[in-house]
Amino acid sequence: MARPPVIPGIKARLELWLDQCESAYLAQPEDIRQPTLPLCPDGKVNVRAVAQAIQLKSTQEKYLYEREELTQLINCIAEGQGILTIGSRATQTEADKQVKQKVTLYAKNAQEAARAATEAIAAQQELLDRIRVLSAELAASEAEVARLRARLQAVENGVWVSMK
Repeated sequence: MARPPVIPGIKARLELWLDQCESAYLAQPEDIRQPTLPLCPDGKVNVRAVAQAIQLKSTQEKYLYEREELTQLINCIAEGQGILTIGSRATQTEADKQVKQKVTLYAKNAQEAARAATEAIAAQQELLDRIRVLSAELAASEAEVARLRARLQAVENGVWVSMK
């Protein structure tokens, strides 16, 4: 003889329990409402606690994950209470991948910016060194011009005597 299906019985118990949770949630003042579904530390529905609340056997807990009609019932209430639904880990994983891609992109951009900054500092240092050299050459040239003007002035004044 075939075993009777267990899903209808589980569904009936789940619906009754979810109705109680939803009633308790709605009975709270709106500005301070807290979820009445059991939560995992990461803010998702704690399916194991739901299974225990409706007195499922440990071997039946899997139905809450696997059977779409049961999962949808729980997720509907979870969404209404503003908590993460069953299976939201897959969605979070996708979101985590996107965040990792952005972090990788930002890290790459930061490396490029650091490299560009280092190159700019090196170029700036080279320019400063070149300015120092040119300033020294200019000072030497100005001194030479001043000496030559003094000699020219001396020649024009008839004071200059060549020592050749």
